[in-house]
Amino acid sequence: MKTSQKSISFASKGFTLVELAIVLVIVGFLVSAFLTPLSAQLDQSRNAEARRDLDEIKGVLLGFAVINGRLPCPDTSGDGLEDACANANTTSSTGGNLPWVTLGLKSTDPWDRAYQYRVNNAFTANFTLNTVGAGAGIIRVCADNACVVTESANVPMLVFSRGKNGAVFPPISLDEQENADGDGTFVNHGFIDGPNAYDDIVSWLSTGSIMNRMVTAGRLP
Repeated sequence: MKTSQKSISFASKGFTLVELAIVLVIVGFLVSAFLTPLSAQLDQSRNAEARRDLDEIKGVLLGFAVINGRLPCPDTSGDGLEDACANANTTSSTGGNLPWVTLGLKSTDPWDRAYQYRVNNAFTANFTLNTVGAGAGIIRVCADNACVVTESANVPMLVFSRGKNGAVFPPISLDEQENADGDGTFVNHGFIDGPNAYDDIVSWLSTGSIMNRMVTAGRLP
């Protein structure tokens, strides 16, 4: 009789553990189902914040151009202040961090990385309505790293965020590599997950938009 009671007791305890395991599995599924859309919502929120930042940055850069008659050079020392362009030749372009202190802007994107900035050197001195990029000074925006399709052929400046992956975590796509290689060619298109991951957020000012603002403000011609 005692043996029977022990067997029943062990069976009862074993059944309880099985039930507990099932409950934990179910809870795990529910938590996973909840966290996945929450993570996606956070990503969307940060992407939207980065786009708002880039719009603000472009607006401030237009204001800087109106006041100073030129665009700033990047911050290459990491202190947030504008540094001298690496090559004053007007047929070159210079890249680095956005000079956020000089412009009075926030220092980083939603992922705590410095916004990146590239400028056509021809626009870092007092420019005229005839100022354009030339040679290595040309900054262009393409739909892919081979630049089969060009979105904008010659822009005075470009600012961008490397997105959530920071273009430092593998796999890094050829398109993200193009944005990080230090030349004047950039790729801009929608987000892509997987082996060809792309989450950079790229924005720029056209020559026309800068010239129009300068003319409206009475700075040109």
